[in-house]
Amino acid sequence: MALPLDPTVPLAGIALILLLVWLTGGNRRALVSGRDDAAALLAAAETGFAAADIAVSRNGDCAIAHDGHGHLAIVFASGAKLAVRKLQRDEIATVTLTPQDDGSAVLAIRTRAFTHPDFALRLDQETAEDWRRRVTEMPA
Repeated sequence: MALPLDPTVPLAGIALILLLVWLTGGNRRALVSGRDDAAALLAAAETGFAAADIAVSRNGDCAIAHDGHGHLAIVFASGAKLAVRKLQRDEIATVTLTPQDDGSAVLAIRTRAFTHPDFALRLDQETAEDWRRRVTEMPA
């Protein structure tokens, strides 16, 4: 004897799982809270990047750092944690600067990396132009 299948049972189960994930903080996203936060991550033993200058995106999504010798690194949100990637000249695909109506600019860096290839930093216009120049003039 075939029992009728009620389609609301699986949907209710999915809704319950999503609610539990949301309630336990499964939708959290890490943010770079400032220059000190970025500097600490960059200086960690596994990265060892001595930042001479750091710019943090206005929305806290990522930060870019320069070591004073032409090398760059990015601090970015990867889910609920922050990650660091040293940039190499040969992995940079494109660098664009898009002025915004409020006087800021979005510096978009697209890399050839498989995971998290794109970064967008919203900075004031002058700072964004300076970092665009640094990225495009990186040593090989």
